[in-house]
Amino acid sequence: MKSKIEIAKEQMLALINGEYDAVDFSVDFAEFCFNNYDELEKEQEGVGYYLDQEIPYICDEGEPGFDPTHMIQEIKRVYDKLIEMTDETLNFGENCYNK
Repeated sequence: MKSKIEIAKEQMLALINGEYDAVDFSVDFAEFCFNNYDELEKEQEGVGYYLDQEIPYICDEGEPGFDPTHMIQEIKRVYDKLIEMTDETLNFGENCYNK
């Protein structure tokens, strides 16, 4: 079974790589982080808190017809920090998204 951190990273990568609709992501990922805060903290102290501090503000940008460029850039920043915090890369490789 995948950890909640693995699922979070996979969802972020899907957005970054253009495989996840930005509007859907903005709703789904914020909800995922909120609903899984305690489990994220159990897996790695500080991860749930970090996502809780960053994700709601980033995902607030998402609405039909918006330009997702800034949101995707911010999710890249959060993804990179999450890699640093967890010190592993899910076998995707460091910074594996298209730059």
